[in-house]
Amino acid sequence: MSRSPIPTLVVMARWPASGRCKRRLAVDIGTERAAIIQQRLTAHTFAVAEALTERGDVDLQVAMSGVSLRSAQRSLPCLPPCTLVDQGHGSLGARMLRQIYRARFGQRNKAVIMIGTDLADLCQNDLIQAVQTLHSQPLVIGPSADGGYWLLGLGPGLTRPQLDALFAAVPWGSHKVFDITCARARGLGITPHQLSLKNDIDCLADLGLWQR
Repeated sequence: MSRSPIPTLVVMARWPASGRCKRRLAVDIGTERAAIIQQRLTAHTFAVAEALTERGDVDLQVAMSGVSLRSAQRSLPCLPPCTLVDQGHGSLGARMLRQIYRARFGQRNKAVIMIGTDLADLCQNDLIQAVQTLHSQPLVIGPSADGGYWLLGLGPGLTRPQLDALFAAVPWGSHKVFDITCARARGLGITPHQLSLKNDIDCLADLGLWQR
């Protein structure tokens, strides 16, 4: 029996330039400072992801928005060795689903783990736990304090109709995303395995929780 391929870790990243990222935070601290914070968060996320690729735990796919791929390769020094792709258009759900199918192209028995670049306290163990859990669970989800999720892990057994249903008609950016996703999963007969609660850095109040 052949082994399943190692999971793909997809990092959904936004170009960390002034005026192109952290717009809610920029309202309070200005676009330049918000961009600096996004740069630090992005570099931290990439460093954690690269450590897992060096261990052989995951393949890394970085899905970028807000800049051309050529510019990202040329001007983002923290970018680790990876498959670099464009997020494309559409809602967050549409862009995430696009990356899932891209990662699974030709390998339907591949697990996919998705994260963003908004966590100051992301560590290797968070991702290792997700990888290990997907050996026995079909869905892993890490709740965010704002009602979203900071990680979504999708097991190799999930079908395309199940994946489509998980992402359909979700009010992205609202405080209902986590609850709706979990309820949708249960309706499909999937029990989500929940990771620890984390806090995204999205607004001024979140900065107080970040040890700068």
